Amino acid sequence: MTNKLLLLLPILLIISCGPSRQEQAQEKLAEAISLKDSGYFNMAKLKLDSLIHEFKDLPEEADSAKALLTEINISEQTRNLQFLDSALVAQEALLEPLMKNFILSDEYGSTKILIHKRQKPENSFNRTFLRAHLNQSGDFFISSRYHGTKWIYHQQIKVYYKNQSVLSEIVKEDGFNNRRFEDGEFKWEIVNYKDGKDNGIVDFIANNWDSPLRVQFMGKGYEYIIMEKFDREAIRDGYEISFILKEIDRIKTEKTRVLQTLQKLER
Repeated sequence: MTNKLLLLLPILLIISCGPSRQEQAQEKLAEAISLKDSGYFNMAKLKLDSLIHEFKDLPEEADSAKALLTEINISEQTRNLQFLDSALVAQEALLEPLMKNFILSDEYGSTKILIHKRQKPENSFNRTFLRAHLNQSGDFFISSRYHGTKWIYHQQIKVYYKNQSVLSEIVKEDGFNNRRFEDGEFKWEIVNYKDGKDNGIVDFIANNWDSPLRVQFMGKGYEYIIMEKFDREAIRDGYEISFILKEIDRIKTEKTRVLQTLQKLER
């Protein structure tokens, strides 16, 4: 028995000389600080969450961990804010050259819309073409606009070039998305292709804007045009602008959320 006790004595001494719980907690806190200073915020937060849960009986160390956790959350949100600011500047730089041919107008309804300079109603009243529609929120669609001396009752369009073509969905006359009006001998037909009813035509035009695309207006009668270059550019640029405007709106929304979170953390 005496020999066994002599053998266990060194082990008991080692155990008794190990770090105290306070020292263990301080070590974890030091590790979390090191991770934070190195920019590893998530790893630091995991370390602190573990410390707070494991060392509830050490209020001073637990409070220090909670304070550091708040500091890390503030640093994290500040970094997010800086990233969003940079992203916003980058998107606005992309937007600027695309906007050179668009004007913001409130002349055609209660909501301001973006119109390509060459597609303003006063420039396009008496021609057959495809128009780009864009608002400040980035909502985008195209419409087919027919002008002539006889009705063709068109409900659909096909855009084509050489052996490639894209056919829209049929949009039946409803007085809104497919409507007609006349003035004396002249007839006008306007069809809006909203909610994807262009069926890929916008993508086709955007990807082939530098080619002489042709359009077939299809209904009881038919009309054929070769798209003007500025109409192709209006659809291409309007389409691209729509993505950028939506991304800018998303960034601004996220910035608002981050700022609100920072205000709560800094109280």
